[in-house]
Amino acid sequence: MFRLVRRNVIDIVIRRGSTQTHPLKSISTTSEDNETYKTPDFMVSYFMNTYGLSSNSALKASKSIRFKTTEKPDSVLLFLKNQGFTNTQIAKLVSIAPRLVLSNPDKILKPKMDFLRSAGFSTADLTHIISKNPTILICSLEKQLVTAIGYLKGILGTDKDVISTIKRSTWILNSNLPERMGSKIAVLRDHGVPDYRILAMIKQRAGAFLSNSDRFSEALIIVKDMGFDPSSSFFFMALANVVGTDKSKWVEKMELYKSFGWSQDDIVSAFKKQPQIMVLSKEKITRMMDFFVKESGLGLSFVSRYPDALLHGLEKRIMRRYSVTRVLISHGLLNKDVNYYTIFKLTDAKFLDKYVIKYQENADLPM
Repeated sequence: MFRLVRRNVIDIVIRRGSTQTHPLKSISTTSEDNETYKTPDFMVSYFMNTYGLSSNSALKASKSIRFKTTEKPDSVLLFLKNQGFTNTQIAKLVSIAPRLVLSNPDKILKPKMDFLRSAGFSTADLTHIISKNPTILICSLEKQLVTAIGYLKGILGTDKDVISTIKRSTWILNSNLPERMGSKIAVLRDHGVPDYRILAMIKQRAGAFLSNSDRFSEALIIVKDMGFDPSSSFFFMALANVVGTDKSKWVEKMELYKSFGWSQDDIVSAFKKQPQIMVLSKEKITRMMDFFVKESGLGLSFVSRYPDALLHGLEKRIMRRYSVTRVLISHGLLNKDVNYYTIFKLTDAKFLDKYVIKYQENADLPM
């Protein structure tokens, strides 16, 4: 069924491109040639008023493309609205890829939307995915979209898994997947990573397979040298994070953690417990470590034991819960040796029930 739909879509594209002509083609071309390009001021105003772009985005768009009439951009806007995109989504995708407005809706955009729908994507799926990666609509239908989805279907097996994978990593549709992903799969197998873990990594972090081959192999060796078990779930999480983090930024974050007292081994130990600590922003790391190490008195040992705590929100979760806990301890309602990590990881509902509602008549709690 997939092959039949694919062949029909491509046949339509070829047939339209080769046989469909417009009776006014020569006239419109001559007329457009006589037009002058719209001024930058007009372009900025057009993008703001017609597409809803911010002034900054409109200015950037006006510098990246030029057009003589608004006929094609107007037709693209109408097409996108008819396809179910909201005004906010349209503004977002044009901000990312301004040249989209110069595409022919019937010859360039519609065949791709038709193909993606035939592959099982709903309108909600498509508007979500394309808003994140609008270049999907202007890349090659046959060489990229058809090939990528066909390749993923062969690996993942179901339309549902293909769609969910693409929703998590939209840019994989712009790549030569058989070559880029296939080579990484071979490397992982050579290093003893079982197929079911490779499959899980593709589903969760397919973007990691688009990295430079040398960088991917280097990251794989780094993760193995840290002691990660290739069959563990944390292995592919760690690998994806090493691959996805620029080398210079990785070094900067290592130095930042060291500035709070961690050694190289301490960082590796924490990373093995929670690989996400290296994808946090430097600002987030600084704020969290400042609180745990300097302000709260929980100390570096707490973070070393529970690096997961760094992933939580500071003001709305960690600081509020810490303050509530301190008040309860000061009133003799909790033991001073309470496990803060257990309190930090509770759901909001359970925390309120166990530590706020239960004691609200006995203490003035800071919530």
